[in-house]
Amino acid sequence: MSDGPILVRLRRNQSGSQWGFRLQGGYDQGSCLYIQKVNPKSIAYKSGLRVGDGILRIGNTPAQYLNHQDAKMEIIRAGNELDFVVQRNVVDLGQGDHVDAPTLPTRESNQSTVEEESTAYRGYTNPNVQSRSFKILQQSLNYSEASDQ
Repeated sequence: MSDGPILVRLRRNQSGSQWGFRLQGGYDQGSCLYIQKVNPKSIAYKSGLRVGDGILRIGNTPAQYLNHQDAKMEIIRAGNELDFVVQRNVVDLGQGDHVDAPTLPTRESNQSTVEEESTAYRGYTNPNVQSRSFKILQQSLNYSEASDQ
């Protein structure tokens, strides 16, 4: 396995199922976003997400300048198909409660290119599942089209 960024794909059958991880950090907290906890036998664990993974991207959104709440909203917007680009072992959580999370660079720093290595587990992908945002938008469009006629 390479030391570069890794694509981790999480998939679930229904929105009520928990992903099984805890996210920490964010631009507002002065540290990178990272995975603090992964529940055993969870979707996140089976998909290859690990404690200490630094989040580089949530879906297509770069995570470097996301505050914690915005990161949570990106995860919710993903619906039942959540993709992360992570860097392994960014945060060392082996010191008990002490967490040494890297601080964030300033916005002026250069962006580097990301070569991705994908995890083997793909999970279940339901072609009939759409995010809640997509369904609301679709209903709104159908309503406006019906009123135009």
